[in-house]
Amino acid sequence: MKNNILSIAIALAFVALLILLTDPFMAWMPPAGLAAVLLAVAVLMCAWIGFIIYERAGDEREEAHRMQAGRAAYLSGIAVLTVALVVQGLAHDIDPWISGALAAMVLVKLAARLYSERYR
Repeated sequence: MKNNILSIAIALAFVALLILLTDPFMAWMPPAGLAAVLLAVAVLMCAWIGFIIYERAGDEREEAHRMQAGRAAYLSGIAVLTVALVVQGLAHDIDPWISGALAAMVLVKLAARLYSERYR
């Protein structure tokens, strides 16, 4: 239970940091130094969350839960990026990072599946 509370707190802190970084409502204009620090902290936190903190599985059941969570995250990422691509496509202003992120997600999933089938 304690581990779940820590994971939830870290995820909420990360979302709050991203909201501060993107400033969706243009509520504040941070100085350049503060914006750079926020960006650096967000990048480091993203790498730490994505690659280190959630990658410990003890038994087969925990491993299955991690795989299901990864699949849900992948599908939600694809859905959000696809909606963003459609909305920006209708506005005739497609951000190349959205297309690149979609392509990277699909290609890495395909490569991982092919690798696991070949070397299983």
